[in-house]
Amino acid sequence: MDLMNMVGQAISRSDTEASNDLMGTVLGALNNAPVENNKIGDVAHDLQSELQKRGDASSLIGSLQSVAATGAVEQLLASEQVMAIAQHVGVEPAMVKSVTPLIAQFIVKGSNNQGEGLLEKVLSGEVDLGQMAGMIGMASKFMK
Repeated sequence: MDLMNMVGQAISRSDTEASNDLMGTVLGALNNAPVENNKIGDVAHDLQSELQKRGDASSLIGSLQSVAATGAVEQLLASEQVMAIAQHVGVEPAMVKSVTPLIAQFIVKGSNNQGEGLLEKVLSGEVDLGQMAGMIGMASKFMK
């Protein structure tokens, strides 16, 4: 399933906070980040790989909610992981730290409090967060 369809499903679920405006706002914030959208997609893809190593959605949703709310990336990624993602993608670690909370917010809003919805699809590999790169530029299409 592609990420756009998954977001549409999350928006239609009554047990998530996802809405057209909210998802558009998060994507818009990513679009305004001072880095190319494809690099953000690469960070999202690498973050997905890290999350897949960690276990199930119900155990990860709390950490993601915390990162989304506070911006404290350290609650999810060790500094070595931030460095590894930055080196792999070809960006500064500060950029990884600045976009990770927005990516976390995107995942959290598309999931319920048990991690059902977007997070479980991310963990199973059913959707590729790297597809965010293509969606970021379309942020305004979500907003009403």
